[in-house]
Amino acid sequence: MKSRSGWIPFLTIAVLLALGGCRSQDQAAADNNGNPIPMTPSQAKASVTEVVIGHQLAADGTIAADQKGNNFTAGQPVIVAVKVGKAPVGTPVTVDWNGPNNQQVGNDQQVVSRGDQALSFTAKDTSSWGPGDYHADLSVGGQKVDTERFSIVAPDKADNGTTKAGNAVSDVTVGHQLGADGAIAAGQDGKNFVPGQPVFIALTTGAAPADTVVEVDWFGPNDQALGSDQKKVNPGDSVMHFSNQKTADWGLGDYRADVKVNGQKVDTEHFSIVNANHADKTAKGK
Repeated sequence: MKSRSGWIPFLTIAVLLALGGCRSQDQAAADNNGNPIPMTPSQAKASVTEVVIGHQLAADGTIAADQKGNNFTAGQPVIVAVKVGKAPVGTPVTVDWNGPNNQQVGNDQQVVSRGDQALSFTAKDTSSWGPGDYHADLSVGGQKVDTERFSIVAPDKADNGTTKAGNAVSDVTVGHQLGADGAIAAGQDGKNFVPGQPVFIALTTGAAPADTVVEVDWFGPNDQALGSDQKKVNPGDSVMHFSNQKTADWGLGDYRADVKVNGQKVDTEHFSIVNANHADKTAKGK
């Protein structure tokens, strides 16, 4: 019977080569001590594609076409998105934020992980940035590969595509009582109120840039206008609420509240003023 022992060294070498190939891909950007290996300028530039600046990320981590732009107001987040599908695992990617006169106003760094196709960098706190020309320098593996220029401008000069009104607010809810977070408290949502009970409307504003104007117009039966409330989104706001406390003189019937963002209607919430025996159970006795 012929011995197969002669195959063992060849199998061992094949396995080691395969493992070495996998390891080299994961360690391509690092030396034996795990330190990043500097790239040449051409290697760095070839490892990333499609650097885009804009206002809001899409689900895939890039910036949607209608959200690209270079004109922001102070307080709005500035986002740089980079496709990194060609960058080796472990590659450091850095964005240096610079203001007028090349004054550095921030710095962010991420490392490419296995499976990453896009990385994004956000200058979130721009509320103190004055008007003027800014730029974001993108470096890959220690080499600068791109500069994205943008400006801080007056609101009337900002990009028209900045966060569509319909996407600026979400989770609009009507209810009887607010929770500690400013949203409608658990078990307190409902649309049937008795005269004299306050009507609350809460909504999420996480996608709305600072200074976005949110308005609620109240209407009674036969489209009777009952008042309007308006607020501006502040930097860092994630929840906003409105309330109508003067319902004692409201008669029984169907009512509505129109929610507007920067003057554009984005939602209508319907509710009713009813007899006590038809009111929401969560609100009885309150």
